[in-house]
Amino acid sequence: MIDSGEVFAGYTVERLLGQGGMGSVYLARHPRFSRQTALKLLNPNLYTDNEVRARFEREADLAAQLDHPSIVTVYDRGSENGQLWIAMQYIDGVDAATVNPMTLPPERAVQIIEGVADALDYAHGMGVLHRDVKPANIMLARSSVGQGERVFLTDFGIARLREDSTHLTQTGMFTATLAYASPEQMTGGHLDPRTDQYALACALYWLLAGVGPFDADNPADIIHGHLQLALPPLAVRRRGLNPALDAVLAAGMAKRPEHRYNTCAEFAAAAKHALTTTSGPRLPTPPPGAVRGNPVVPPQHPGAYPAPAQQFPPAAPVYPASPQPGGPYAGAPHPAAPP
Repeated sequence: MIDSGEVFAGYTVERLLGQGGMGSVYLARHPRFSRQTALKLLNPNLYTDNEVRARFEREADLAAQLDHPSIVTVYDRGSENGQLWIAMQYIDGVDAATVNPMTLPPERAVQIIEGVADALDYAHGMGVLHRDVKPANIMLARSSVGQGERVFLTDFGIARLREDSTHLTQTGMFTATLAYASPEQMTGGHLDPRTDQYALACALYWLLAGVGPFDADNPADIIHGHLQLALPPLAVRRRGLNPALDAVLAAGMAKRPEHRYNTCAEFAAAAKHALTTTSGPRLPTPPPGAVRGNPVVPPQHPGAYPAPAQQFPPAAPVYPASPQPGGPYAGAPHPAAPP
């Protein structure tokens, strides 16, 4: 822990913002520009691994080259006292994981995803995959005079570092949050921009339904759902949503990447259209020779993932379709998502 007022890597620490599995985040002030910065200190055990340290430097430098209004800017990185650190843009707001879907209008949920989709497509055009898209890595900046709420995507490169630090990539495993991980991540398959699209679709499902698409207490059941089960319809979670959203989400979360949308923006546009359409959803064009549908992808080790007792998790309490008094968000302020 670093105390308030202490100087670390030249930055004056003001207070702790949050802690996570990878380390801690502090609000700090730049020594020369006097701007507030989110200073992420990664756990010391990562510093002792030369391969992870080299990966961190490459990924942080790559993330620093991303220049997009919806991507949290990386200012600098380095090591100090046996710890790796990243200085990033400080976002005064909350992360999307603190949003209460019970009071979040579906239109706003899709608007959030639209902002993230544009950021992802830009990063993909730069040759960068995120690999860990989830509500906790989506920041919602507070409104300022004359501006609406802004959406930011954070933690580019951290997902790869998290993988390397566990030494599990050789077995095809991963450490991205299970609720948002694609089948190809789970089976050690090839990753491309449609991997991030799958996670983005999972995030939209959560923003609409309040739970992940294959919510379960047992991680093996979550894995089984991603690999083999059809997407549970939103109606079992929340009434009042256009059924066309189910088809769009299912396409964005197709088991095979080639059955998903071409881009994240195309998926987000289809989701926006599905909110009110009466003529049917906009679905991706199947690749040549493919049969439309969502084929089952078997696990690499048959029998490794036991089937849950039922295909869909028990229905949660029905959420109202319109916002409730008190605003769309719930939860304490969370200015920066811990790594």
